[in-house]
Amino acid sequence: MAQSKAESFTAYLEAKQRWDRAKKAAPTVGGGTALSILAVLAGNAGQPMPLTDLQAASDMSFSSFAEAIKRLQDSGYLTLVGTPGAESAQLTKLGAEVASLA
Repeated sequence: MAQSKAESFTAYLEAKQRWDRAKKAAPTVGGGTALSILAVLAGNAGQPMPLTDLQAASDMSFSSFAEAIKRLQDSGYLTLVGTPGAESAQLTKLGAEVASLA
């Protein structure tokens, strides 16, 4: 039996609302997300990456990048190594696992 137009439109609206909620849940700012930072670090063969290079590769504004780094560090996904001003980010074991899933 064919689905009525009202039922089809309702299903469309529900799917669109789910999609919009999912987009809002992922913190996208300036094109990048916290997950994009993890992906860049995962692609760096487990080696530390200077924060300036990581920010450029993540396509995020300075403030958004700083907030994402703080969240990732607080969550235990990455660590910062080096002296202030010349710090590098490195994935933790947990961060590498999350990056492989994302």
